Amino acid sequence: MQSLQSTRRCPFSPEEQAKVFRAPPSPRLHGFLCSSVRRRSIATLVANAVTDNVFAVGVTFGSAFRALNYGKEMERNRDLSETSITLDRSQALMIPVMSSISLLLMFYLFSSVSQLLTVFTAIASVSSLFFCLSPYVAYLKSQFGFADPYVSRCCSKSFTRIQGLLLFLCIGTVVAWLVTGHWVLNNLLGISICIAFVSHVRLPNIKICAMLLVCLFVYDIFWVFFSERFFGANVMVSVATQQASNPVHTVANSLSLPGLQMVTKKLELPVKIVFPRNLLGGLIPGGAKDFMMLGLGDMAIPAMLLALVLCFDHRRSRDSINLLEMHSSKGHKYIWYALPGYAIGLVTALAAGVLTHSPQPALLYLVPSTLGPIVFISWIRKELAELWDGPLPNSNDKAHQIERVTQKKMGTSVQVTPLCGVYNENPLSYLVSIDGFNFLIDCGWNDHFDPSLLEPLSRVASTVDAVLLSHPDTLHLGALPFAMKQLGLSAVVYSTEPVYRLGLLTMYDQYLSRKQVSDFDLFTLDDIDSAFQNVTRLTYAQNHHLSGKGEGIVISPHVSGHLLGGTVWKITKDGEDVIYAVDFNHRKEKHLNGINQASFVRPAVLITDAYNALNNQAYRRQKDKEFTDTIKKTLRSDGNVLLPVDTAGRVLELVQILESCWADENLNYPIFFLTYVASSTIDYVKSFLEWMSDSIAKSFEKTRENAFILKRITLLVNKSELDNASDGPKVVLASMASLEAGFSHDIFVEWATDPKNLVLFTERAQFGTLARMLQADPPPKAVKVTMSKRVPLVGEELIAYEEEQNRIRKDEALKASLIKEEESKSAQGADVSTSDPMVVDASNTHSLLDAAVPHGGGYRDMLIDGFTPPSTSAAPMFPFYENNSDWDDFGEVINPDDYVIKDADMDQGAMHVGGDMDGKLDEGSASLILDTRPSKVVATELTVQVKCSLIYMDFEGRSDARSIKSILSHMAPLKLVLVHGTAEATEHLKQHCLTHVCPHVYAPQIEETIDVTSDLCAYKVQLSEKLMSNVLFKKLGDYEIAWVDSEAGKTENGALSLLPISTPAPPHESVLVGDLKMANFKQFLSDNGVQVEFASGALRCGEYVTLRKVGDASHKGGGSGTQQIVIEGPLCEDYYKIREYLYSQFYLL
Repeated sequence: MQSLQSTRRCPFSPEEQAKVFRAPPSPRLHGFLCSSVRRRSIATLVANAVTDNVFAVGVTFGSAFRALNYGKEMERNRDLSETSITLDRSQALMIPVMSSISLLLMFYLFSSVSQLLTVFTAIASVSSLFFCLSPYVAYLKSQFGFADPYVSRCCSKSFTRIQGLLLFLCIGTVVAWLVTGHWVLNNLLGISICIAFVSHVRLPNIKICAMLLVCLFVYDIFWVFFSERFFGANVMVSVATQQASNPVHTVANSLSLPGLQMVTKKLELPVKIVFPRNLLGGLIPGGAKDFMMLGLGDMAIPAMLLALVLCFDHRRSRDSINLLEMHSSKGHKYIWYALPGYAIGLVTALAAGVLTHSPQPALLYLVPSTLGPIVFISWIRKELAELWDGPLPNSNDKAHQIERVTQKKMGTSVQVTPLCGVYNENPLSYLVSIDGFNFLIDCGWNDHFDPSLLEPLSRVASTVDAVLLSHPDTLHLGALPFAMKQLGLSAVVYSTEPVYRLGLLTMYDQYLSRKQVSDFDLFTLDDIDSAFQNVTRLTYAQNHHLSGKGEGIVISPHVSGHLLGGTVWKITKDGEDVIYAVDFNHRKEKHLNGINQASFVRPAVLITDAYNALNNQAYRRQKDKEFTDTIKKTLRSDGNVLLPVDTAGRVLELVQILESCWADENLNYPIFFLTYVASSTIDYVKSFLEWMSDSIAKSFEKTRENAFILKRITLLVNKSELDNASDGPKVVLASMASLEAGFSHDIFVEWATDPKNLVLFTERAQFGTLARMLQADPPPKAVKVTMSKRVPLVGEELIAYEEEQNRIRKDEALKASLIKEEESKSAQGADVSTSDPMVVDASNTHSLLDAAVPHGGGYRDMLIDGFTPPSTSAAPMFPFYENNSDWDDFGEVINPDDYVIKDADMDQGAMHVGGDMDGKLDEGSASLILDTRPSKVVATELTVQVKCSLIYMDFEGRSDARSIKSILSHMAPLKLVLVHGTAEATEHLKQHCLTHVCPHVYAPQIEETIDVTSDLCAYKVQLSEKLMSNVLFKKLGDYEIAWVDSEAGKTENGALSLLPISTPAPPHESVLVGDLKMANFKQFLSDNGVQVEFASGALRCGEYVTLRKVGDASHKGGGSGTQQIVIEGPLCEDYYKIREYLYSQFYLL
């Protein structure tokens, strides 16, 4: 613990001491020398006090302040136990002991280990300096918008280019210190070590702090005052004044390197701060090579106390927003008592050293002057108990800390645990717990259907209370059938109608695409139907109140703008909103509206993605034109165009673009939409017009034409239909977008070798897929693919297969028969003893089956032979079950639904092609798509020469980086959680949001649970009848509002209650409630005969009156700003008329 040593050197050099304190030759000379020494001591004391105090107080306060900010960072990131050490009692007691041992070792062995100490100190200095400079570099980077790409990752930590440059700067600084040994560099490194030490080693409370300081108090006194009696020399001073050997000089000398004279031979280690005595001119006696010292422990140990009280002050200020504790603060903060006490103790120690001409243990003076005022003031304020035990439990115990904070705030507890899809582009799946109710938001899988991705989900699936699905694609719901079947997920599922219907078809297409080319067995069509049969469908902006365990929680879907039916989920509890908004789009497209930002303002928690945080996009019209021009150019060159697409997602926008372009330009090139469920997809989409853009809805209202009645696009469900199409250039939209399976895979293999053809990607493919490989820059010239197909079984394989199927059918029939007979006996209430020959022991079922079907026949004979009528039977008879009907005064109660004539056209969502009314494939359709004949999969490896053109255009339908940042600033969440994006994109957006959006930004790892409970205090209060009887409500649309003047109190059962105030209520200013849209007000004035027009950002009303909005709608940090509507013009009749019209648009309270 050399860094904790505290020493004080005599202010005079040895030569001066010999001269000044030599015995005087005469009384007159003796008096003169004493007077001179006295004057020089006072001058020395003043100069030393100014230098040491300014420097030491600044470093100590800076270390404590950095520790406070670092603690806030750790609290935001929830990594308290990983990046800091909070001392407990045993650790506090061990510090003086270990410091004493290390002091003795260096006293006896310093010359032997000095070079090793120098190396360790250099490494610690690099780390500490990097830690101290990183926040300032991050601030400058965010202020000037420097690009900072990631260059490497080490030990699961990302490393950016600027961080790399900073690291080299720190290494260069330490190397310069090793070469020159300059005192400025020594002090710089010493300060950084002090700051890093205080930030990472923390004291939990005054009790541990007092224990540590008292032990170090004794330690310092012993080693400075009494060590010479036991060891023959002042151990503390000897160690502190020794210089370490420079390993750089040693290496350079052994290698005879040039410039050896420039390298210092001895070094002052940065465990003490040194100043040249001539730094202040002649105020302090001594030469340029004579130094004053300030032990690092003299700053680090008091700084730990200052950091403790600074954190306590911060917590008190933060938690003082309390319904019952709105009184003013009890005087000054503790830091302003501790800091002057430290300065006084430092001056006292310095004065003692100057006056006694001997080294002084600084902690002898610093401990009483810092710890004493804190204890005394807290005792006077009756806060000593809270300081003594600490405001929070040990910060290493994260679970206990979260529990304490939640109980204290009495608000809505929110925890977020990513199960998949963070720091990468993997599928999305997140566990969000709100007051113990667990939501699984999205349940995605990738196109490889890799079961290892679902391991985190498997560990929590049984605890899920509800599942929320946001989009109808594999990345958001692909794992739902498997999780329901294999992982024990049994919660109710919520989604919009399009997400339910189109998600079902997406999973059908995935299954059929893989079943045709592999023995896919992770789930079946029945598993898909079972997973989707209990989905609760909601409409946009519908508030659905949960019951049971979720009592008080309201969920509501809102438009996301990415896919048809895509959802931004709003979860509300106790007035706090948790928003889940991933893959949203603010732009209005041909078939979709954009996200409505006004629905999400100032949520308590926002969970969003960083997928597009580094990408910017062109304008939609420009992008659409480039898309169609590229396709037309290929077709006119006699080439084919393949667009690998999803099943029922972004392909709908592409269909609208192509349909519109072909209609406008009257093109005759054929377009084919090829998936296993293409017809079913379009049939459903036709009935979802109310979920689409306003332009499509208005067009249907005016012309009664459905935008998805496709006239120029042919729907195909089988590749043979495409093969039978006429030769010539064509456009094919085929699933899957990843090219891993489906029709797009086979078509790519056929068309890739022709240079005239084009493969046009419209979305970034998933990592590890063939499509992602082809999207590389530059693309590969050849790729290896696996071509698989099913071939019918013949010969011995067919015979073996049929025998196996016969055996399975007979076993199943026998089991079914046994179960049916057991159910029949239970229904008859038969009293059958265990000796009855008909009783079948469950433990012997398999042996009975083996005996009954030795060669595949006669399996019923043995059971018939052993039949014995039940003892309670009156006569042999068939089982009869009486149907008891309900009767009322008018006869038997009937169900009217049994007599309703079903109309085939009652449901607009009825699916007539390839499916039933519930969107499920019927047996006939499935048998047409899947060849039910016995077959096997035959696979061959091919190397495909890629000669066709490969182009990527962004039609993903997601907001770009610039828009995402703007939207997040508008939403202004209190806390922000970033998921789903590369490490570079996630870190970039995190740094931006920390600066411009909110101070609490989290980017958790897989299975890392973060607590994002609101920092605002929330309390449930009762409105007393006496209070409400005097409240006057005013109508505001569907609501009623009123001023409430009350004071908080407690009821007999301890609950909070709002009571009438005992003094007269202060008068309230009139408030206009409402949100005026200038465009709507312009139309209102026009309807009332006022001539209006927009001019220079203002609304000109008539000849003289002008209305304009002033003020900012939002400010940095996202908080709501203030806006005013200013009426300009002379006081005339028009002025008062316009003002009355304006007032009529608001509610006056």
